[in-house]
Amino acid sequence: METQDLIALALVYAIIAISLLTALLLEKKGVECNIRKVVHIGVGCFVFVWWMFTESWIMLAFFTVPFAIILFLAMLGEKFMPIRELNDLTVNKGHKTGLFFYAVTVSIMVIFFEDHWTAATIGIVAMTFGDGFGSVIGKRYGKHRIINGKSAEGSLGVFVATTIAAAVIIIYYGWLTSAGYYPGGDSIATIPLWAASMIAGLTSMVLEAICPGQIDNIVTPVLVAVTMCLIGL
Repeated sequence: METQDLIALALVYAIIAISLLTALLLEKKGVECNIRKVVHIGVGCFVFVWWMFTESWIMLAFFTVPFAIILFLAMLGEKFMPIRELNDLTVNKGHKTGLFFYAVTVSIMVIFFEDHWTAATIGIVAMTFGDGFGSVIGKRYGKHRIINGKSAEGSLGVFVATTIAAAVIIIYYGWLTSAGYYPGGDSIATIPLWAASMIAGLTSMVLEAICPGQIDNIVTPVLVAVTMCLIGL
């Protein structure tokens, strides 16, 4: 393990801690917002630092797998995870399996998309920023129901958030590559930036609309990542 890995771990843990503390603080102050989505979106910011890990096993051993185990125990209830706030966040503020599948999906990306890091990252932001902002917008402004109880406004939010996030990721990873920080070489799509970003947004929007909430944290990011691989990322 190199110094770069230790820095990456410190940053990832800081992102998780800040996200959880922010959610708990908002809840304590009685702010009207979806506390779980605050964590959902906040933790998703790890995509801006996970390229720093020099080996995939380091992420699995010290980040994604421990994260998944903790959330799995929290999902089982207070008997297995006696931290009330975490247990409440996992079980009572959304789909019971949602956050656990969130962590499982990140592990899947690390294992199966090692040679397509930009595609994997776009899959992750579709799950975090796309789904997160889509849910917030849908609950606040959603009036026109489409399928599975989803609203047209929420689906549009998923599309816009994912499209913007995908564009940011492609530009960001392109800069990392050109600057020599990220030698992955998978950050240039075979189609224009705007088209790649919109394809990510459309794919995410459709999948979020048709997938049951219990499994969308696995299906959406994985299929968005596969789609991105197909266009060269």
